[in-house]
Amino acid sequence: MNPDTYAVHRHLAHTMNERLALLKHPPKQIILAGADGDCGRSLLAARFPHARFREYDPRPEFLHDAAQARNHGLLAKLTGKTVAQTCQAVHQTLGLPADMLWANLSLHTAADPVAVFDNWANALQTGGLLFFSHLGIDSLQDVRALLTENGCPCPAPTLRDMHDLGDMMFHHGFCDPVTDTEKLVLTYQSRTALWQDWQTLGLWQALQCPESEQERARALLDQAWDTGALRRLNLETVFGHAVKKAVLADNEREIRFVRPTQHG
Repeated sequence: MNPDTYAVHRHLAHTMNERLALLKHPPKQIILAGADGDCGRSLLAARFPHARFREYDPRPEFLHDAAQARNHGLLAKLTGKTVAQTCQAVHQTLGLPADMLWANLSLHTAADPVAVFDNWANALQTGGLLFFSHLGIDSLQDVRALLTENGCPCPAPTLRDMHDLGDMMFHHGFCDPVTDTEKLVLTYQSRTALWQDWQTLGLWQALQCPESEQERARALLDQAWDTGALRRLNLETVFGHAVKKAVLADNEREIRFVRPTQHG
């Protein structure tokens, strides 16, 4: 694995990790919903050395790269520090509930983000924490315009506004959702490096350009590279976190007691 293959994932993982500094109770069970070259797990393991991890991804090569990056030896196996991996889509069941779910650029691998948030909520214990990164609605606008103008549709339904993502979390199993965005501009000196990032970031999946059109779409982007029109990728990165809300039975209601304010 080229050490730069997951450079963007590594950058986003560090940003997400910085937001964990205020956590008072370290999680014991962490779900990695999407493999990122072990960028996220390595940071989480350093912060939460007693946590156990389970990793899920629909892309076998991503799971392989993460396992290779970990390169666990016999000592790690004896101390129980191996990471169980499962190859499956992000909207499928993720096993027993965990304390935290970490998803670094995996949400756009599914066609329906709402189904993913429902699944992630089911995968967390009440009060469990969700942390994720995603590509926002302003990502690749110049590329999308070029493809659309040349008859290659790319609806990109998973590239959502951060406020829409916050609403999805609130209505699908989470409370106290927080989202914010950053602009990320990737500049390239070679076509090979550009296509490597394009592949690793899953941009065809994000754009949802039909597979039958991808060869022509790539030819259009190659042509744009040749003319100097495509030397950078403009991405909007979205960061979100929320808490798994309590689920009450139909005949139950939450009751809260508020201490009266004393006057005088």
